[in-house]
Amino acid sequence: MYDKKIKYWVEISEDDLETSEILFEKNKLLFSGYLLQQSIEKILKAYYQQKLNAFPPKTHNLVYLSEVCGLFDELNEVQENLLYQLNPLNLETRYPEYRVKISKSLTKERLAEILKHTKEFQRWIKLKL
Repeated sequence: MYDKKIKYWVEISEDDLETSEILFEKNKLLFSGYLLQQSIEKILKAYYQQKLNAFPPKTHNLVYLSEVCGLFDELNEVQENLLYQLNPLNLETRYPEYRVKISKSLTKERLAEILKHTKEFQRWIKLKL
């Protein structure tokens, strides 16, 4: 189905999404959100790898990744908003000065919506691979 390099990115994207769902069910919202960001980062890197036949850039910025692989202009409003919502979760979950701020804004309802859109986005990219 996928070549070995793309398969690598897809599999770890799927693992991150699955682990995020487990953490979500256990109300570990901060790290669930972090893994949603990681899942989309890795599926975007799979797309980059396939489209450009090159190793993806070492960045966690989802908007940038979508731009450099030529995908950003194809995004609908929901997908674009998702990338902007997920972007800070990479940084803000790992550093103490940001954790309190993000914890207050990351409700179960908000994360449920982000989780739903993350699954849809991942599926959409996988169809393009």
